[in-house]
Amino acid sequence: MIKRVLVGTLLLVIAGAALWWVSSRQDATPPPSPAAETPVGAPMGAMPAIPPDAFEMTVESVHDGDTLRAHVTTPNEVVSDPGSTRIRLLGVDTPEISPELECWGAQATATLTSLAPAGSTIWVTADSEPRDQYGRTLLYVWTDEGRFVNGELVARGDARVEVYSPNREHEATLRSLESAAVAASAGRWGACD
Repeated sequence: MIKRVLVGTLLLVIAGAALWWVSSRQDATPPPSPAAETPVGAPMGAMPAIPPDAFEMTVESVHDGDTLRAHVTTPNEVVSDPGSTRIRLLGVDTPEISPELECWGAQATATLTSLAPAGSTIWVTADSEPRDQYGRTLLYVWTDEGRFVNGELVARGDARVEVYSPNREHEATLRSLESAAVAASAGRWGACD
């Protein structure tokens, strides 16, 4: 009887130690999140994380591959109106879908729609000049999971880099992503003349 109790106790101690070891290993090395995924053709570690000064918005609709509408959760210096805001993604340019559909315009729009679907949360920051000549708000955009939308569009070959001074904060990253996408004939670089 004592032998059975000792064996049972020993088994419980071993099982407890094994559970502790497994749980401590999971805490030490969590599985990669979608934010850690790098698009095909993107240099490893090239995507910037959501910056501390980013603010939250909710996507209302996607207009095309580089323009969407969203409303701010908490009005601030960049977006003071809680109503609908037209956002132009900084540092990128995608093929147009109107008045004429350009090569890769539909695919670029589909990519932005998949990254920032209506109703989703995005995190955004401005650069030096938060508005363009058309009154659009110029922003860098991250998904709620931390994916850098501007960079992903370039890395997938959906967008080309288009930088207007003085908004140059992520220019080096975007140009590096574009070089890799061109070299890999990703997206528009392999499909369009």
